[in-house]
Amino acid sequence: MADQAITEISAEAKRAEFESGTAADPGNGEMWRRFVRFELEEGGGIDAARAVYERTLAALPDGETHMWGWFLTEREFGDVDSQRRALERWARWAQVQGGGPLRSKSGWRAYMEFEINNGGGLERVRAVGEALLATFPMDPHAYVIYIRALAALSRHVEADALARRGVKELSAFCRGHDGYIRMFMPKYLKRLRERRSTAWEEDMLND
Repeated sequence: MADQAITEISAEAKRAEFESGTAADPGNGEMWRRFVRFELEEGGGIDAARAVYERTLAALPDGETHMWGWFLTEREFGDVDSQRRALERWARWAQVQGGGPLRSKSGWRAYMEFEINNGGGLERVRAVGEALLATFPMDPHAYVIYIRALAALSRHVEADALARRGVKELSAFCRGHDGYIRMFMPKYLKRLRERRSTAWEEDMLND
């Protein structure tokens, strides 16, 4: 009993230190990261860690590394729904950044792969893909990520239709002058001529 009391006092003392430290310096990302790790290893477990993650992102709303840290933590515990919520939160943040070059290409790929590998199914893949295209309508990489996801689900006709849509919309945006489009369109048209239904499983743009 005495040992248990000492452990509990020690945990409460450590938590108090983290509370004091984050209150004094809320922008200290490393302090928040250590706070999460403390809750996971010595404190209140995953539920307490989730609460700290919420506070972390309130203090650091652009803390993308903490968003992915949350997802990876949830993955350790194997809760698919919690992993999905973490990814959805990251995607909302990425969409708010909006415009310009595709932000965190690997992040969108990871989100797609998560849905494919965890039973998200076609509708979830479509939802992620359409959100991606709505946010980055002028980036061919966005189309490639979505097309590959459809191909991974063996939706090759739909993947080809999306590729045709991509060529049309990207051409309208860029009038054929953008360097990426000049690379994207010939490769796509070559695949159409060859009627390669699995073409979108192959590399595009060497990315």
